[in-house]
Amino acid sequence: MESVETEEKIKLWNANYLKVWLANFMIFFSFMLLTPLLPLYLKDTFDASKDMIGFVLSGYALTALIIRPFSGFFVDSFPRKRVLLICYFLFFSFFAGYLVAGSLLLFAIVRMMHGAPMGATTVANSTVAIDVLHPSRRAEGIGYYGLSNNIATAIAPAVAIYLLGVTNSYDLLFWLALLTAGCGFAINTTVKIPAKELVANKQKVSLDRFFLLKGWSEGLVMICHAFAYGIVSTYIAIYGKEELNITGGTGVFFALLSIGLIISRLIGGPSLRR
Repeated sequence: MESVETEEKIKLWNANYLKVWLANFMIFFSFMLLTPLLPLYLKDTFDASKDMIGFVLSGYALTALIIRPFSGFFVDSFPRKRVLLICYFLFFSFFAGYLVAGSLLLFAIVRMMHGAPMGATTVANSTVAIDVLHPSRRAEGIGYYGLSNNIATAIAPAVAIYLLGVTNSYDLLFWLALLTAGCGFAINTTVKIPAKELVANKQKVSLDRFFLLKGWSEGLVMICHAFAYGIVSTYIAIYGKEELNITGGTGVFFALLSIGLIISRLIGGPSLRR
């Protein structure tokens, strides 16, 4: 019996890791269902200009960026599963806000506030993924964990565009995103996390506890990368519709992008470890 339990802990795809992997897939599937089509939604529903669309959608990224440095602190300072479930529940429930947002201002507020639980949930879920992996399988496990993001990014936009073409209903997409995130939350309630000693907060609070100052150069590289990707992902749907007169190209774009990411992970991961 003991040998079976030990083998389960060492196994890469153990039950808890699989649950966390699926929950992460649900995060990005629900997120990517809406992301490519929100610019079209704002234009069609509220007649928003391109400048206003960029302004409204940037609020999500801003709050996600602000909360991330503090998310690790909360995960280390409080029971991890409790933090994860609170963050995931907020991420899940904010999808309902899109259904009731009757004005551009209200939509912008909901979208901006939604970024905070998104940023916190991804950090908490990734930390739990590390916790449920055996130390000898963590490098490999985190590599495969990232595939859940890429697979969701490949599938969700194509599903969203197909459903929008068939039903012409944005509300259906909001409901589907809400349901998907709810399933991820339900999955995470069943995860068993090994007991961890909480970090004793006796040391003086300083900037180094939230920001890795030595990593400023890599941070700058990531900012440049995210800036370029943010522009493309925000306007790709409008560009395809207005300039190329196609509506299905957005799903193909994200599918090809994700295939490249998946290949880079499968090839680059082992190379990095070596």
